[in-house]
Amino acid sequence: MSNFKEKYMRNIIKLGNSKAVTFPQEWTEIAKLKEKSEVFMYPIDEKTLMIVAREEEQKRILRIDPFKEKSVWSLDFLRQAIISAFKLNVDEIYIKYDEKFQGNLYELLIKLRQEIIAIDFKDIPENNEFYVSFLLDTSKKDLKEVLKDLAGVFSTIMENIVESVRKKNERIDIKNYGLILAETDRKYSLGTRILITGLTEYHLSKGYRNLPIKRFLGNRVILLYIRDFINESLRFQKLPTEIIFKYSDILTEIPHLLHDLINNLDNLDEKTIPAFQKRLDELRARLKKITYEDTYGVELVIRSIVKYYFNSFSNFFDIGITRMIERMLRTMDDKF
Repeated sequence: MSNFKEKYMRNIIKLGNSKAVTFPQEWTEIAKLKEKSEVFMYPIDEKTLMIVAREEEQKRILRIDPFKEKSVWSLDFLRQAIISAFKLNVDEIYIKYDEKFQGNLYELLIKLRQEIIAIDFKDIPENNEFYVSFLLDTSKKDLKEVLKDLAGVFSTIMENIVESVRKKNERIDIKNYGLILAETDRKYSLGTRILITGLTEYHLSKGYRNLPIKRFLGNRVILLYIRDFINESLRFQKLPTEIIFKYSDILTEIPHLLHDLINNLDNLDEKTIPAFQKRLDELRARLKKITYEDTYGVELVIRSIVKYYFNSFSNFFDIGITRMIERMLRTMDDKF
């Protein structure tokens, strides 16, 4: 009995307005439970609740290597294969590419996005492949993943800019410029659909003082700012590289801060926010130390873009602090 008690007795813990209990590690491994796995709960009587792990459906995954055994697939052939996979309820597709084929494949997937509203994809450069999935229910797509993808587009642009100026190129060459714009619009539209789909699950009076509405508005602001990050970065193409070079170190750090903020979006609190604020203050201090000598007003444009990024981060912190205070107030209300 002592062994049984040690393994299977649990204390009820408070989680927001609900009560929660943890599962024994041993049982979760046997039942193959992971984060976000679903379980069924069956009340037997007033003191007994039966929990049954739900069997997860096996994903249908299609892997396509257009260059395997020297049988190169045409784009038309590949397009039809993706459409057929969608009709046959395939969940995920992995498509291999080489350097020459990458741009054409990327453009094909962008065009397919206009035909199949449920399609989503991302580039996995370390594997030289595109990951394609079909989103029949956008509410099951995590907004944070969309924000990460948009931040990845922003990072790619900034890396191209910094690489160009450090190589002392005469002009900045952002690779796949048109496709990047299309990808940004696609991801932004997907993020908006996720927000709206999630909001429709709530009545206006549901939650802690209309918390779903407030969270929707906060997430909407974050989504807008990240899209604007990308749009502002594209303005660097028309600016002299020798002036941008002065700010290249700061431009390198901004995408890192954005990525870290998104990764910690659900953990912004009295510890993490001051740490992020300190990093932002250090970047502001570095900006002040850069000698400002602007004859034609070009450098003013660069400094304005950088300051816009800084102000956007401050708004992210405001959203994080607001959510932190909401959690504190909710805890106080629960006590009373």
